Amino acid sequence: MAERAHLDWFRERIALSRAIEPKDPAALLAWLGALRSAIRFKAELIGLDDVRGWSRDDKGNVRHKTGQFFGIEGVRIESGDLREVASWDQPIYTQPEGGILALLARETAADGVQFLLNGKAEPGNIGTIQFSPTIQSTWSNIRRAHAGKRPPMVEVLNAETGVRFVYRAEHNEEGGRFWRKSNENIIAFLDDESAIETDMKMFCWASLSQIKELALMDNLVSPFVKTILAPL
Repeated sequence: MAERAHLDWFRERIALSRAIEPKDPAALLAWLGALRSAIRFKAELIGLDDVRGWSRDDKGNVRHKTGQFFGIEGVRIESGDLREVASWDQPIYTQPEGGILALLARETAADGVQFLLNGKAEPGNIGTIQFSPTIQSTWSNIRRAHAGKRPPMVEVLNAETGVRFVYRAEHNEEGGRFWRKSNENIIAFLDDESAIETDMKMFCWASLSQIKELALMDNLVSPFVKTILAPL
């Protein structure tokens, strides 16, 4: 069952916000364009045998050397008459645990309710950077299995005061590619923005109206943003 103690209250704040919140996404598009021009991020396809830190086991399944993150295994499906064919085999991502997909929100007198979007670079993105959730991280990353930096903004979810959870619920990831994986989807409202410790360089505030306009444009908004906002 989803946690939703503040959901009705937040829906009321959004309804009142529509009268004053910015509608035009031009400033957000300019911000994204400047970010794309300023970053260094290069991705190219290479052979699986050349991928550092990953290897095949004796069954041919692909694993990370830490045993964390995801794996690639095979799955055999018997579908009867439910699908286009009665049975098939395919590779599928397996992961012992999911992660967190969260949007932080605030309300200001001038701009109403806003959501904090992350300009996130992913290797498969068209355009490299897309407007993504405030927090988008697997538990392996949160535990720093990669030995790198802590995922940005996760400190807010652990704040003892100044944050209230609008809702949180487990959502199944796309089952045609992932084996029984779910992510915890969260909207958290900031009563006190001092809970944020992360550098804001890769983040921007956007109204719901602006996000809806961005979602009508090609390859700009992560599908995770739309999923998190759906219960509103």
